Amino acid sequence: MKRVVGVSIFLIIVVIGALVYFVRVGAPDQHDPWAPLSIERPRGLATAAKLRRLDSAPEACFEVLETSDLEYERIEDRATGEGCGFFDAGRLLRSNVSWGGNVTLTCPALVALARWERHDLQPLAREIFGTELVRIRHYGTYACRNVNGRSTGRRSEHATANAIDVAAFVLAGGQEIRVDEDWDADTDAGRFLVLAHRRACGLFRTVLGPDYNAAHHNHFHLDMGGWSICR
Repeated sequence: MKRVVGVSIFLIIVVIGALVYFVRVGAPDQHDPWAPLSIERPRGLATAAKLRRLDSAPEACFEVLETSDLEYERIEDRATGEGCGFFDAGRLLRSNVSWGGNVTLTCPALVALARWERHDLQPLAREIFGTELVRIRHYGTYACRNVNGRSTGRRSEHATANAIDVAAFVLAGGQEIRVDEDWDADTDAGRFLVLAHRRACGLFRTVLGPDYNAAHHNHFHLDMGGWSICR
């Protein structure tokens, strides 16, 4: 019996060793949990886990931005009110599409946003409409307020620039895909929105859309807070 147990343990060690060797030597970086995250590389088995690790590794997170082709500026940490402020945040200056206004987010949220734009939204626009996505409209990122603007309760993730509300997507030909008009429609625009929402759930901690409640009828709320929700 002891011999059988010993052989079993040995085989388990061999299998684990082989898997580690495969990941470190043979797997592409997006599947390697030890390889640094890259905005340019496609999504892999380890992408979600590497995104989560950036929460507690701000310098590693900013290195991801530094090694990308994004233009951004780092914002000095500062409190702006009770439970509000900017901590390990950056302001997006230029991406491959226009974001039409100030996008200021925590570093992990900014990395997730860039990956969503590059590996999900742009490919979906090409696949469904045969054209480029050129602009994304949003309702803002930072706002020192409580959840849903209530006078009491917990602070919103917007209070620390850890969230963005996305309202519409504009294609190269001028077509605008709006969350408030096209969600749940049996059209290419409706299909685009459903897939964009679904794929955001693989990057952000919380993704809320029109199916969540009436307050989100006209936008997708995306954040990197502590709640894991995809609605």
